[in-house]
Amino acid sequence: MKEIKAFIRTNMIDYVIDAIENLPDAPGITLSDVRGWGHPKEGPAQLVQRIKLETVVPARRVDEIITVITEKGRTGNHGDGKIFVSNVEQGVRIRTGETDEEIIR
Repeated sequence: MKEIKAFIRTNMIDYVIDAIENLPDAPGITLSDVRGWGHPKEGPAQLVQRIKLETVVPARRVDEIITVITEKGRTGNHGDGKIFVSNVEQGVRIRTGETDEEIIR
């Protein structure tokens, strides 16, 4: 399993969510309002608002989800966001005790 974290412009998140919802067997997502700064090419760093989208998917779906996020979240301007992918070693559904891929679908 893989965890995908994407930091997306607030004005683009609805496009990303709609596209993910329309995928066959859409994964669950978690959204958080976040603030931060990157490394601007000019001028001082400024605190900006973004939405952090998080999901855990089978490894075979990572490229599909990244494609959707980049296609629907891109404006072509600096600050469009970043995507990070991490390994998930284990997952447990608290209510049932189910584990790993059983809990993400």
